[in-house]
Amino acid sequence: MNVLTCAACGTRLTEALRLLPELPPRPEYDGRKGPDGFRRPPSTVPRGAFAVDPEPSGAPYVPHPDPEWCDSANPGNSCMGDPDGQGFLTSAGPRGTLVTHPEDSRDHLADNPARQEIGCCGPPGREGPNSLCPGCGSVVATLYADCTGAYETDFLPDAVRVEAVA
Repeated sequence: MNVLTCAACGTRLTEALRLLPELPPRPEYDGRKGPDGFRRPPSTVPRGAFAVDPEPSGAPYVPHPDPEWCDSANPGNSCMGDPDGQGFLTSAGPRGTLVTHPEDSRDHLADNPARQEIGCCGPPGREGPNSLCPGCGSVVATLYADCTGAYETDFLPDAVRVEAVA
């Protein structure tokens, strides 16, 4: 088992987790309330697990070179129109984010006051990392918790360390 810790100060940021061999497909959202009473898809990874996302994740966004392309700009999200031009945006965010179930870091992260996004069901994560290390204030992760996309916490690969625990 492992925990994710802040690379800057060593503060523990998650419960104990096991590494999955690959990132599972992001679940589809059917629009119904889940067992927790919220309208969002199930988490990408189960409680007690994490996986590495090989694809770019989150902000910043850049125009896609194909003006006809329309695919997910955020994890499990729909396409994002380019407000400054024609076509759509695609993620140019970091590769190799560590994807966890949001409940595995709930009491271990602080909100980023610089990223106060509001979605209809939770933070959509479109503005960039919205979670901080409570120990030193370093930016460490993006919580995606709106009904318009995936339900997951993506830790920035350079901001955290994976440490073994007994």
